[in-house]
This record gives sequence, structure tokens and C-alpha cells, in this order.
Amino acid sequence: MPPFADDPFPRSRATRGGASSTRRVREGAAAVARSPLLVDSRGHMRPLFSQCVVLSCCIVFVVELGQNGWRVQPFSCPSTCQAFEDHTIVVYDCFRDESRCEANLMLGPSVSVLDAMGAKNSSAIVAGEGWRILACNWLHAGFIHLLLNMLAVINLGFSLERTFGSLRIGLLYVVSGLFGTTTSFVLLPGVLSVGASASVFGLVGACWADVAVNFAARGTLRGSNACSLLVLTAANVLIGLTPWVDNFMHMGGLVAGLVVGTTVFAQRTTNLATGRLERTRAQLAVASVGGLILVGMLAAAVASTTSTRVQQALRECTFCRHINCVEFSLFSEVPWWSCCLVGDSLGPLDESPGSPTRSCT
Repeated sequence: MPPFADDPFPRSRATRGGASSTRRVREGAAAVARSPLLVDSRGHMRPLFSQCVVLSCCIVFVVELGQNGWRVQPFSCPSTCQAFEDHTIVVYDCFRDESRCEANLMLGPSVSVLDAMGAKNSSAIVAGEGWRILACNWLHAGFIHLLLNMLAVINLGFSLERTFGSLRIGLLYVVSGLFGTTTSFVLLPGVLSVGASASVFGLVGACWADVAVNFAARGTLRGSNACSLLVLTAANVLIGLTPWVDNFMHMGGLVAGLVVGTTVFAQRTTNLATGRLERTRAQLAVASVGGLILVGMLAAAVASTTSTRVQQALRECTFCRHINCVEFSLFSEVPWWSCCLVGDSLGPLDESPGSPTRSCT
């Protein structure tokens, strides 16, 4: 008897078998998705990536303290001293015994420890230490710096990850950190920078992406918390205009988070006419534009890190310096601070070893 003699349409059996296999694969994937390791008792996805970020940053900070001799730098130095070096009088911070003192307002390790562990050092990156572009996002200048960033990850990252999943938030977090560091590398070459702030601002951008693609694109802002998000964003941007913060890193991360979020965050809603879960045309249009911008940003990032001509062209931007620092003189005849504290942020890059002498957090 020939095979499949009891079935005049062997291909239909194969099709039914394929459909059955596909159904089993889907059921298996659904079972994995419902695993208590991935989903909590309320059916929300667990923020595993954000939890790993908090744990990893805390572990790295412990290593920083170990490299610093298990101590933190003093909050301030008790005195200033003078020394005669190379026919010049040099004034420096010192302790009572006139030994050199290096203060750290964030209560953390010295600048040399941060530099050795991977701080954004444009001179070193140009010399071939490209790993710093990623490593600096996991370092922090001190306890205060670490606490503020981790609270932001817990408040923003956890809720976003419960909604959009670990894969998308993980991708957004890493890309935002890389793009923010690249922006700082190009536009603020003479300053050491550390911290997860670029990725944290990427999470802020992700919140705006959610508002844009899942609320505004559907013709409503109800339930989006856009007003409170606007206040939060404005406050952080204003803080970034002081000379003690690397605002290029912040703004680079914010833009990257917004673009990545608009590309991958579009959620399906019930179509009242068909009863099916669908994305609206506006959502698809916003996601498509976001994808195109993302490709352009990635190309620009690669070009700016590999081409000195592109770097110098971007550093000739006369307006860009005001993104990093603005001198305010409200209610005062003199500015509240001087932007010269960060030096010529868009000037030529000194590629000599150890040329960056300031630290931004």
C-alpha cells in the first residue's frame, strides 16, 4: 500500500502538521513568557535588565573604592598651599600638613582612579582605547552620584521595562549610553566624564517616545503624564546648563532614547471596527521616521568617532557650547557661575597623555 493511501491529499496533512508544530512553538513561547522568573504575580514583566544595571553599577563602585584604597576623597580640602615649580608659584589644595589634597563633592574615588578604570578620556579614546566609550557608563564619581542615577533607573527603568520588556529597554539603555558618550567625546574633549547619566536620560527620552507613539499618535494625551514629565525634563535640562555637569552626554542620551523608543515602542490597540489588535497608521509613520533617524544617528556616531575631519567640523559649531553651559545672571549683576570652569569645550583636542585635567559628573 502506498504511503498516505488513506489521505488523498498528502500535502494537506503536512500543512496540518506544520500548523500543529507552529502552534506548539507558540504555546511553548507563551509558557516561557509566563514563567515566574520573567512575569510577576500581577502579570507584569519583571525588570530584570534594570535590576542587573543597579547591581552592576554598585559592584563597579565597590571596585572603584578598592582601587582608591577603600576610602573616599574628602568633601573639601582644609587649606591651600603654595609651591615653587619651574620658576612659577603654584597654588594647590592641601591638608594641614601641606600634602596635596583632592576633594570630591560626590564622596568617591580620585580622578586618577576613574581615569584608570575607563572614564571618558577623549585623548585616550583617540589613542585607541575605544572601550572607554562603553566603560564610562558603568562608573560613578561617588556615593551621591551613584545614588541619584540608580534612583532614576529604579523609578524610570523598572516601569518602562514592565511595559516594553527587557530586550527593548536593554537596547535603548545601551544605545543611549553609547550615543551620549560619543557626543561628549566629540564636543567636550578636554573633560573626563563618568556615570550612567546618558543612559538615564535615554530613559527620560523613552518616556517621551511612549507619549509620542502610544498617545499623541492615537490622538490623545490622557493618561500619558506629559505635564509631570515636562517638569522633570525641564528641571534636569536646566541643571545640565551648569558648568559641573556634562550636558552633552545628557542631551545625547536623551535624543537617542527618544529616537530608539519611537522606533520600537508602538503598541497595538483594539480596532473598534474589526475587533483586532492593530497599530494605527500614525503610529507606524512615527516608528518609520524614528527608524530612519536612528540609522542616520548611528552613521553619524561612527563617522564622528573614526574621522578627525568630522570631529573638527562639529567642534566649529559656535552655538553648541551653550548646550553644555549657560551663564545666568538673574537677580544678580554678575553671573551665578562661570562657564570657563569647563574650559574651551569645543577647542582643539590636546592628544598628549593625561591632557584632561578636569572631571565632570
